[in-house]
Amino acid sequence: MLKFEFEQKVISIGNCKIGGQPGENPIVMVGTVFYTNHAALKDEKTGEIDKKLVETEINDFISIVEDTGMQAIIDVVGAYPEALTKECEFIADITDVPFLVDGLNDDSRIPAMAGLKEIGLIDRAILNSIDENTKEESVKKLKEIGVKNAVLLTFGNQYIFPQQKLLLLQDQLIPTTQKAGIENYIVDTAVLDLPSICINVETTRLIKSKLGVPTGFAPANAIYGWDFIKKYGDVPRCGAIASLMTYCADAGSDFILFGPIKHAKCTVPSIALISGINSYYRKRILRKQISEKTPLKRIF
Repeated sequence: MLKFEFEQKVISIGNCKIGGQPGENPIVMVGTVFYTNHAALKDEKTGEIDKKLVETEINDFISIVEDTGMQAIIDVVGAYPEALTKECEFIADITDVPFLVDGLNDDSRIPAMAGLKEIGLIDRAILNSIDENTKEESVKKLKEIGVKNAVLLTFGNQYIFPQQKLLLLQDQLIPTTQKAGIENYIVDTAVLDLPSICINVETTRLIKSKLGVPTGFAPANAIYGWDFIKKYGDVPRCGAIASLMTYCADAGSDFILFGPIKHAKCTVPSIALISGINSYYRKRILRKQISEKTPLKRIF
């Protein structure tokens, strides 16, 4: 999928340009911190973290992203609002990339967004997420806070297949986002399990074909929980992870949540290869403009 007929939207959040035609902008790699069992997370209630460890992981991630000409977002996970705010503030202090405010529910992420507004970080903060369960009360709070960026999650028991996810997005999630006064949104097509990622690929292509909005998904939980591959060892497992991430890129994804940030070396170069090839096609074959920041200028 090297060109969508529908005009593609590009949004700017911090130093990231997300969206567009394949090859127009580098795919955004989203790495996660403070997930369950993350060695850097000492106390999820207080937000106590091993600052040295997480800073090392983030510096390694950003170094790989810059070396390959890609783009980055940090996914900050947290269950408690004060801790989540504290963790996001730390991430914002050590890097200039945008970050997902990935609370378990509105009770954690909305107060965290309010806290980030107070300390001047709302422009780089991306609410993760708005979904079918987002209540009117939450919409009002988001508008009062002045949230600017959000992920729309096309997940629901009645929204499994591509056309159903598109309808959820059109009929509920986008109108909800508009009511909340949110300027920028990206669409997560909601992975269920490993074999059904084919549905996410088709959904991503459908949404970009019909609406042209920045779209991607998170295959991380599915692939890292795949027990079958573990018997072959770390190197084959890394190969399997990289192959799945490139499959996601082939869907025309504008962003990919690749999982724990420590796995950046296993994933980012592979996606950079696909992203660079797409840029070559766009520039040489389609004769279209590409971003100044592109793997095409860095890895070949």
